[in-house]
Amino acid sequence: MDFMKTFAKLTLAAAFLFAGSAAVQAQKFGVINVSEVVMLMPEKDSADLKLQALQKELTDQLDAVQVEFNTKLQDFQKNSATYSEAVSQMKTKELNDLQTRYQELSQVAAQQYQKTQAELLTPLFEKAQKAIDKIGNDNGFTLIFNTESGPLAFQSSSVTDVFPLIKKELNLKDKPAADASAAN
Repeated sequence: MDFMKTFAKLTLAAAFLFAGSAAVQAQKFGVINVSEVVMLMPEKDSADLKLQALQKELTDQLDAVQVEFNTKLQDFQKNSATYSEAVSQMKTKELNDLQTRYQELSQVAAQQYQKTQAELLTPLFEKAQKAIDKIGNDNGFTLIFNTESGPLAFQSSSVTDVFPLIKKELNLKDKPAADASAAN
């Protein structure tokens, strides 16, 4: 009787193991680099142009403060021997205030750039994610891994690169390579 119970348990366990291994074999995995998808989107070029314009504007503001500081520093160094103590202290405070203003402006500029970058790129990544979700559901994928953060520890040849499917879903075309001779 004990033998029958043990045999039944072993048979049941083997059935679960077999069913489990069959389920694992039926799973379909894919890989994608989401940033590559976003790079091909036409909207990315527009976002890049806006970011470049913002970067130029912010850099110009920082440069103006730096030029003002350098001019006043040179004037101070050139004429400091003729200044009274009160004027020297006032000029030193003015230089310190300009340095502080530059540092604060630099921090604000970096925050503004990051905020604008997020505002411009988040919708693109969301659009890519919707396409990945659709491809995953339509093609029966169990998981699709984003390879952007680095290569996977192991990738079987049975894993499907879904990049071509995503490109087709979003109607994306490869961008022409930059002409090396034109850059010279």
